[in-house]
Amino acid sequence: MKEQFNRMIEEADSVCVLGHINPDGDCLGSTLGVRAYIRNRYPGKRVNVYLMEANRKFAYLPGFDSIVHIPSDRKYDLAILCDCATLDRLGDFGILARNAKQTFIADHHITNSNAASGTAQILPHASSTCEVVFDLMERENIDQDCAVCLYTGIIHDTGVFKYSATSPHTMEIAGFLMGKGIDFGHIIDDSFYFRTYAQQQVQGRVLLESMLLMDRRVLVSWLTMKEMRFYNVSSKDIDGIVATMRETRGVDAAVFLYEIANQVYKVSLRSNNPGVDVSAIAAHFGGGGHRMAAGCSLAGSAHDVINNITRELSIQMDAADFVSNAAREQE
Repeated sequence: MKEQFNRMIEEADSVCVLGHINPDGDCLGSTLGVRAYIRNRYPGKRVNVYLMEANRKFAYLPGFDSIVHIPSDRKYDLAILCDCATLDRLGDFGILARNAKQTFIADHHITNSNAASGTAQILPHASSTCEVVFDLMERENIDQDCAVCLYTGIIHDTGVFKYSATSPHTMEIAGFLMGKGIDFGHIIDDSFYFRTYAQQQVQGRVLLESMLLMDRRVLVSWLTMKEMRFYNVSSKDIDGIVATMRETRGVDAAVFLYEIANQVYKVSLRSNNPGVDVSAIAAHFGGGGHRMAAGCSLAGSAHDVINNITRELSIQMDAADFVSNAAREQE
């Protein structure tokens, strides 16, 4: 697949790189990493990244300010889709994928349904899409700019190497990227841990108002649009809250929702129990993601959404308990 990926780039006079709506660290890292790789290997090649506006905490990424935020019907020779499980997740930029002469999909979402849309490298076992695209690249053409981008995506989708998808290969890649002279400590702090005062305040509010449900095995909290206006925060300011909730000792899962329209909520799900597949729950409601981290959107009041999510969570948890009990009986 590496040979085909590089041949498709070489044969294309124009390339666009696309990712999912509300781009996170892995989406930004993989798309901008591909851009840096192409620009380094083929200096004369035209390549543009199209994404929604992203959190400015990622502004250190090479090429961040060159991202095109306005949809276009321009026809590219090649569209490279990164970290995107369905074409719908491209949002208004999907027209670029449909207009392109060829498409290449690089992803690690188990729920990816894009494979029929073009040539694809979809590896659900990979830690991140940045890991997938790294293995498609010729190592001698990975410069420091590319390394900064790929390292950023890897740390975000592995929780700085602590999630279960982290493998020895993931660490080998991280070591190679560090060898390019990147300032890995600042990358981790600036993009992962540092928050503004408003972000700290709203996170405190979410944790203070959270609830333990289902025999205290699930931690749930939410924010309304009114509350977000009060703290002067947007969706870009709260993307790390569910990860903090997940770090609560004794919980199997964390659920965080915030209102994106009148009685419409974006739901983020995280699992601490390998037997609880939150991607299946998200997929049930039209979303997607990974076994331990996923998301979807649901209409209704916050309590309605929580009831719907916890009903599906109970199915997952009952199944996980059954398997665990059966294993203990065999010991």
